[in-house]
Amino acid sequence: MVTRINGTVIPGDGTAARNNAVLIPLIAAYIPEIANSSQFGTINVRLDRPLDKSRADVWTQRIIWQPVQRMERRIEAFGFINIEFECPLNGPQYNCWILLPEGSRATYCADKAEIIANVFIEGVVYGANCAIDIRHTPSVAAPPAFGLIYGMSFH
Repeated sequence: MVTRINGTVIPGDGTAARNNAVLIPLIAAYIPEIANSSQFGTINVRLDRPLDKSRADVWTQRIIWQPVQRMERRIEAFGFINIEFECPLNGPQYNCWILLPEGSRATYCADKAEIIANVFIEGVVYGANCAIDIRHTPSVAAPPAFGLIYGMSFH
């Protein structure tokens, strides 16, 4: 069964573009498939219907890392849901991941997704209609303390 959710590409705040070069190599130890994604930032999508992000394919342990724009280090876990991303609609599909940073408010918003890709996707422009296909059921529940140090949770 495929779960398909349409959406629209929206602007992000630029945090991923600034930090992925530092962060992705640390996370790629858990998910080698994302190793090349650091050069492309992330794709932010407003989804047309809610997505349950409390289950994923992979959850990292908490990682200590140094954001580019801050003096203090962060400790943060990350979840990943494997998807096929289509942008523009009826265009090519790309194997991508929904990124679930523990300290990001977007992670807990069911109508938003932050997507990373290992290739540059030319059709991605603000306002573009797109879709995510999830061709499986993510089976790993979020760790019980996921988000709590940031005052957030899926419940």
